Amino acid sequence: MIISLDAEKAFDRVEWDYLFSVLGKFGFGSKFISWIQLLYSAPSACVTTNFQRSEYFPLSRGTRQGCPMSPLLFAIALEPLPIVLKSSACFAGIVRAGLEHRVSLYADDLLLYVTDPVNSVDNILQILTTFGLFSGYKVNISKSECFPVNTAAKQISSDTLPFRLAYNCFRYLGINISHSLSSLYTNNFTKLVTEIRSDLARWDSLPLSLVGRINSIKMNILPRFLFLFQCLPIFLSKSFIQMLDKMISKFIWAGKNPRARRTTLQRSKSYGGLALPNFLFYYWAANLQKIHAWCNSPNLDWCVMEDASCHPSSLAALLCAPLASRYPSCIKNPIVLSSLKIWKQFRQHFKLSSPVSLSPICNNHFFPPSNADAAFTLWRERGLVRFSDLYSDGLFASFNDLRTKFNLPQSHMFRYFQVRNYARTHFTPFPHSPAESLITEVLSLPLARSKISVFLDLIASSNMSSLVKLKDSWERELGFDLTDEWWREAMIRVNSTSSCARLSLIQFKVFHKIHFTKNRLSRLFPGTNDTCNRCGLSPADHVHMFFSCPKLVNFWSCFFKSLNNSLNIRLEPCPLISIFGVPRTSTSLTKKNSDVVAFASLIARRRILLHWKSPNDPPTTSWLRDLMSFLSLEKMKYSLRGSATNFYKRWQPLITYVNTLTSLDSN
Repeated sequence: MIISLDAEKAFDRVEWDYLFSVLGKFGFGSKFISWIQLLYSAPSACVTTNFQRSEYFPLSRGTRQGCPMSPLLFAIALEPLPIVLKSSACFAGIVRAGLEHRVSLYADDLLLYVTDPVNSVDNILQILTTFGLFSGYKVNISKSECFPVNTAAKQISSDTLPFRLAYNCFRYLGINISHSLSSLYTNNFTKLVTEIRSDLARWDSLPLSLVGRINSIKMNILPRFLFLFQCLPIFLSKSFIQMLDKMISKFIWAGKNPRARRTTLQRSKSYGGLALPNFLFYYWAANLQKIHAWCNSPNLDWCVMEDASCHPSSLAALLCAPLASRYPSCIKNPIVLSSLKIWKQFRQHFKLSSPVSLSPICNNHFFPPSNADAAFTLWRERGLVRFSDLYSDGLFASFNDLRTKFNLPQSHMFRYFQVRNYARTHFTPFPHSPAESLITEVLSLPLARSKISVFLDLIASSNMSSLVKLKDSWERELGFDLTDEWWREAMIRVNSTSSCARLSLIQFKVFHKIHFTKNRLSRLFPGTNDTCNRCGLSPADHVHMFFSCPKLVNFWSCFFKSLNNSLNIRLEPCPLISIFGVPRTSTSLTKKNSDVVAFASLIARRRILLHWKSPNDPPTTSWLRDLMSFLSLEKMKYSLRGSATNFYKRWQPLITYVNTLTSLDSN
């Protein structure tokens, strides 16, 4: 049986004398303890009701609210309790794979695993009561509950135990825990989808931009799903993710037809996207973190349990096996089977069908001699753990080299022939070492880098949508080729030109050709005139509308003249600057001036978009007025970051130039 204990006002009941004593017992120095005592020296508090404050009253126990030290102090204060519960002979825990499990503890959420609850609960309550006498800890019996794990536990009468019996499921750390995986899916994922569908419907009427809606998904929806992805190794089909993507797509486009591909929105901001979360990739990354531990942290308790369920094979062998191979029938652990199913889904998506040289030499059912011959255990003890260890300088090592390096007996030559034959059959091109794949990168990551964000970057970089077609389209309109170096800088400028989300969205739409031109409309709707509203020339494509239209000559002449005079540089009118804010690679500009040119050109493009359908060209100096307006917002940003000096270093030459123009006009 599992007993979930609820602590009554956990953080507010910690006795200070006990806390300071525990800090000393755990080896904290007297100076550190004196600092903590200083924080808890005669504190007081008051209650604010309708902007009215009560009289201050003294506090005598509990950790300080809002203090970043409080959760750590509480965890230290509570630590003696699980130590006693783990070592007590008053009750027995649940044994799995030779390991006894008694306690799970996170902050004040305590789970006890009890084999004989009827005869053990009184002893457990006695321990908790005794601990509470000097620590202040108190169990809220009415909110605590028991969860029967097996059939025998379900027969226990509710009158026998002081806790409420939860026969179907109970909630722990935000997860609804039930008996079966199918119930876990229904009680958690299905319930969350219903909640999120309701939330999105409620938010749909809010006046949010595309970027604002994407940020809502990133800040509110993604964390809720990511929490479940991390906690529950449940297989989710791609149809589930597609359903989720459709629901989110409807919200971010406010029920209208999408104007850009979802894969384009999901590109990282440094690659010209808006970083819309890819839920499938987050799902894989969260599970890959646990799968990575199978190979790189095999001594963790949960890894030992799951690996034992695969005997006589091993988890590492199952991960590195050919994709088409079947898993042994001896594996009954539903968590392992579900995780392997997720791993197979990941490999199928990226077409990673070949076996991997990270496969273990010992306990590998795909290499039968490893289970029949105990000599391979010696190889593992001497450092020959994986087939990849058999390679040296990119070639399969000779037996003499391996014998010298790993101190193998001469009598093991036949075993060497066995592993060499297996490597020749499965790892091409033999005798050269196999080429690295995404699987190799994932499973060989150092433990220090085994974070979800790192796995996510690996997955995203292997599946990034190509912008070759977009680049070719721009090259056709411009009439010349764009270098890869310049194109990379143009992608970066989409989101780095301004910190204003709405301005970044403008450049995103320009870069990805989302605005409808007359040329595009004529292709979508045959019979539509493709001539420019301003000059009447054809075709009115994006380059024409933003730069080459004769009606824009004066506008851009004024723009480049202003930049040249204010920054003391020499720029010729160029479509690359006018459309992307990025000069040719051969143009030499300082980082500061490059930022000014990019931002100013973005403001100029915004002014053109405001006159997109108008037959009149935008006023020549209108972009300068817009620029000064947006610079006030930029100044606020710099000031909030405490770097107002940097703002003036960057923008003072242009501000001085504009002020000169103003004084000339007034004269």
